[in-house]
Amino acid sequence: MMLSNNKGDQWRFTIGGWGAFVVVTILYFIFDYSIYTVLGFLTAAIILTISNAIFVLNKKRKSKGEKQNF
Repeated sequence: MMLSNNKGDQWRFTIGGWGAFVVVTILYFIFDYSIYTVLGFLTAAIILTISNAIFVLNKKRKSKGEKQNF
């Protein structure tokens, strides 16, 4: 199996955020069953995903604009 290099991946923060959400959710359900805390982490993961999507789309739009100007 070949491992890829994630350093150039634009979605690495979102992937990390959702991975952290899954781990924290499992740990909270095992040790401290608090649905409101888990919903807070879910909200944070969704906000992270939306902000990263805006960043990626904005970066692609700017790079397209630079190529068209030349």
